[in-house]
Amino acid sequence: MNTNIGTATATSIELMKTDSKTVNINTNIDFTNDICADGICCFMSIPREQTHLGMWRRFLKRGNATAGIKLLYTTIQAKDIIYNPCRCLNFHLKELNTPDGSAIHVLLRCGIFGKRCRPYTCKEFPDKADSFMHDILAPCVYNEYIASENYLTLKHKHVFRLFYAIKDDPGLLGQIFPGHTANETKEKLSQYNEIVRVSAIWNEKPAEYFLLEVPRSDCVLYTSKIHPKIESVKQAYNRWQGHIESWLERHYGSKWQDHLERACKQENEKPKGTK
Repeated sequence: MNTNIGTATATSIELMKTDSKTVNINTNIDFTNDICADGICCFMSIPREQTHLGMWRRFLKRGNATAGIKLLYTTIQAKDIIYNPCRCLNFHLKELNTPDGSAIHVLLRCGIFGKRCRPYTCKEFPDKADSFMHDILAPCVYNEYIASENYLTLKHKHVFRLFYAIKDDPGLLGQIFPGHTANETKEKLSQYNEIVRVSAIWNEKPAEYFLLEVPRSDCVLYTSKIHPKIESVKQAYNRWQGHIESWLERHYGSKWQDHLERACKQENEKPKGTK
């Protein structure tokens, strides 16, 4: 695979003072399928040089995700992209019983802050000025990941996929599945048909990885006035006009407006609630 590089057991700390304020996590954020609402941002909204954690270095303890967890963006028609995790991110596996049998789910947790509190600078991503997403007038990858196929096929001409890439390393595998040894974790990952194993070189020595697809869960997306959820092609175009136009011109040339109008019309004709 050819790629580019882009970068929690919950702690006992429930409230912390940041910038002379006590910050509580927004109670509206839910934890669907035990996926941390902040976890995807811990891969995708890393500030420049991770300086937002400088004031907390005395609390800093590297999370287990840095030992070999990555987020993989992949598609048939584009180059793969790898995102590395925030150095405080912990990654855990959980086995659940579902109507279709047992399944592996992922829990992402910050190694410093728990559910009820986030540091001020993390809470403000991607709106804060030192977030790289603040400077890029474009939606983040996860925002597009959960958008409608109509939007994706217009802008990207494909529906891309996101995977957690778990390095086949005894040291890592022994940390990420509570109650299981490294060998037991490896055996479990090998049992599931939806988990595939690949060989890759991602800014390090060649290694084997287990790929587990990221679910499309709305609640793991941090939204704000500056960074809203994508509700429609028209809304996204109005919000990120220059960015989307450049993609459409690249794909469709001088006919890009025709494709945009057609996509908006098709979207309006769809019953509400359908993707």
